[in-house]
Amino acid sequence: MKEVFLSNCEKSFIQKIISEGHRLDGRNYNESRKLNITFGSQYGSCIVSLGETKILSQVSCEVVQPKQIRPNEGILYINVEISPMAAPQFEANRQTDLTVYLNRLLEKCYKDSKCIDLESLCIVVEEKVWSLRVDIKVLNHDGNLIECASIATLASLAHFKRPDVTRSGEKVIIHTLTEKDPIPTVLYHYPVCSTFAIFNNNILISDPSFIEESVCTSSISSEEGNISGGLLVVGMNQYKELCLLNLTGAAIYNSSIVHRAILSAADKCKSIVDLVKKTIISDDNLRQKRVKINFGDIITSDHVQSLSRKDLSICLKNFDLNEKTSPKDEVMMDDESDVELEPSKYDVVPSLPQTAEIKAKKGASTWIEISSDSEED
Repeated sequence: MKEVFLSNCEKSFIQKIISEGHRLDGRNYNESRKLNITFGSQYGSCIVSLGETKILSQVSCEVVQPKQIRPNEGILYINVEISPMAAPQFEANRQTDLTVYLNRLLEKCYKDSKCIDLESLCIVVEEKVWSLRVDIKVLNHDGNLIECASIATLASLAHFKRPDVTRSGEKVIIHTLTEKDPIPTVLYHYPVCSTFAIFNNNILISDPSFIEESVCTSSISSEEGNISGGLLVVGMNQYKELCLLNLTGAAIYNSSIVHRAILSAADKCKSIVDLVKKTIISDDNLRQKRVKINFGDIITSDHVQSLSRKDLSICLKNFDLNEKTSPKDEVMMDDESDVELEPSKYDVVPSLPQTAEIKAKKGASTWIEISSDSEED
């Protein structure tokens, strides 16, 4: 199925309300959507929801042979998958440009920044090391996938614990969780990718939605001329160190936008890292108390029915919620209403033989009995 593109009228409307200081969902420029992190029953499995964007992350490990150029370091592998569950335009088991884009940014943010102690994953030099694999599956695509995927990757890596290993001679014994306590992953710092949408080369918007991403990455024509924008991804850690900087779309003509984005990303990253650490501590406390933990806790009354969606409330100017509307403005149509429609003058009524006996009841099927004389005729 092909992707649904926005019309020029929709793009012009989004550009106009953003230039006036408003957003479609009622947020401010620097306001992000609600972030929720939920861990599963296994170590390293979590679901991160950023508004309506939801991503599942799972970390697994296995013993492999190390690389020849890095004989005493473990291996980190990140795999991103976008299925038709996320959006109808994606196809199963097929990589797209968006999948490759997300995979490259995550590898630059977490592998190239050296946030994980890969030497601690070594078991036997030049023989056996741990290989960590991060599988990221997009459950719902509503914009800002890179930020949600980076938070899911960080939370799953910080929550993951690998089995303990004992070496006796040439044998390597991998202990279960009941035999020995698992070993957590060592992280030097916690990088997080923050996404900003640029409009009119001077407006910076944090945490863009799917519609805002579609508008800012495409140029449209207006009365003043061509209006262009782009997506700016800033990766920073809790120490305000820059780990990643990526721009998609048109070029930036104002250097102050990058400075503003870096300052906003620094404050945003610190709050996200604090939330991740707080969630991991509360999860460890629940596991010590032998509390059953699974993804069933995130299923609420809003998720019971399929295709259920919260109504979007739009606050307009000079609008009072307590103001009573006139009966002319409201039209209530119920199933039990006594509204009778006038029959049309051009209805065609089929004629039946005079010998037919029609027995009909309300709510039941209609049966027609025809005598044998009429059948011979």
